[in-house]
Amino acid sequence: MEIIDIHTHTFPDELAPRALAALLEHSPESHCCTDGTVGGLRESMKKNGIARSVLMPIATKPSQVFTINRTCKDLMSDDCIPFGTLHPLYDKIPEEIGYLKSIGVKGIKFHPEYQDFYIDDKNHFPIYDQLSHAGLIVLFHAGKDPGPFTCDHALPDALRRVHENFPELKMVAAHTGGWKVWPEVESVLAGLPVYFDTSATSDYYPPELFLRLIRKHGIERILFGSDSPWFDQGKSRRWIESLPLKTGEIEAILGLNARALLDIK
Repeated sequence: MEIIDIHTHTFPDELAPRALAALLEHSPESHCCTDGTVGGLRESMKKNGIARSVLMPIATKPSQVFTINRTCKDLMSDDCIPFGTLHPLYDKIPEEIGYLKSIGVKGIKFHPEYQDFYIDDKNHFPIYDQLSHAGLIVLFHAGKDPGPFTCDHALPDALRRVHENFPELKMVAAHTGGWKVWPEVESVLAGLPVYFDTSATSDYYPPELFLRLIRKHGIERILFGSDSPWFDQGKSRRWIESLPLKTGEIEAILGLNARALLDIK
């Protein structure tokens, strides 16, 4: 079985120590399980039997979009799959989508808290329309966040509205649909044809409630994610494997669903 971690973060080697320190300062609940580099992620993958990891960059400013996306080509490998990034205020989004598509990038990551935008603001709908037509996956940070933010930019109601307006958009709601707002996820999002990743879930969500939610949503739309370096890939994997699910269901969550979504041959 090939295990795919759909939700990880890395930083350039020279930037990683400063980036981790700055993020930890504002996120007292967080801690580091790697050194934040691609090399550190690969060590974790080898240790924990993870075949592939998807890298999720975040442009916190429009000026960062071009530079971050130009690193994607260098990061592409059999074991690391970089997503691109967009910022809603970036002034060349069509060109950037075209570039990402041309080099084989599979999707992009939005972090509405760090990027300070409401995902269901209609001003951003043209971006989703372009991403949908390009066939790119869109992974949203969803729910609350341990950082110093309002934590209301991507709640379940807003995620549902985005899906309803763009039903063909390949959409992933991180953190099992919404970090620390799982009752709302169960009532508002569960059952819709969008994906949930399991990142940053195991420490906070009781297994019996998680099982009820994913049964309602559908195993085929659940993707394994850790949120490394903030969460340990091995612990996250073992939590999924410990659930009272059939072998085929565990294999689907840990890799088969992501393989199909990412169109890995």
